[in-house]
Amino acid sequence: MNDHGARADGELRRAWAAANAADAAADTRAVRPPGPDDRDEKAGSAPGWATLSALLLAPVALLFGGLAPMATDGCGPDNCSQALDTALAGVMGGLYAMLAGTPALLLTAWLLPRRVRFSTARRIVAWSALLPPLFVILMVFTLPE
Repeated sequence: MNDHGARADGELRRAWAAANAADAAADTRAVRPPGPDDRDEKAGSAPGWATLSALLLAPVALLFGGLAPMATDGCGPDNCSQALDTALAGVMGGLYAMLAGTPALLLTAWLLPRRVRFSTARRIVAWSALLPPLFVILMVFTLPE
């Protein structure tokens, strides 16, 4: 019985040591900083917020940009200042950039590989997609007379 108890005790000690070794190895993996090829756990954060913001900004920019030519009602289309004509051309260019560029940039941000090395590029591309609608809104609010 003593030999059997010693054998069981030895097996328990080995099992306990093996379990603790597995826990220690798991702890060292959890503490290790992420490498450039590791999966980025927050990969959808910037594209998600940028997409939501674009869905809110784009209709406003489209509405304001579509109504911007009404600024020529007071002076007639031929008697308006050159500054107003140039600003309206900028608004229309911004609308075209918004309609083509914003979806392309958002799609690029979503399709970039979900690795840590692409996290900065993903954030830059995602937030740059908001520049055309913001440009249109700001241009409409600063139209000259």
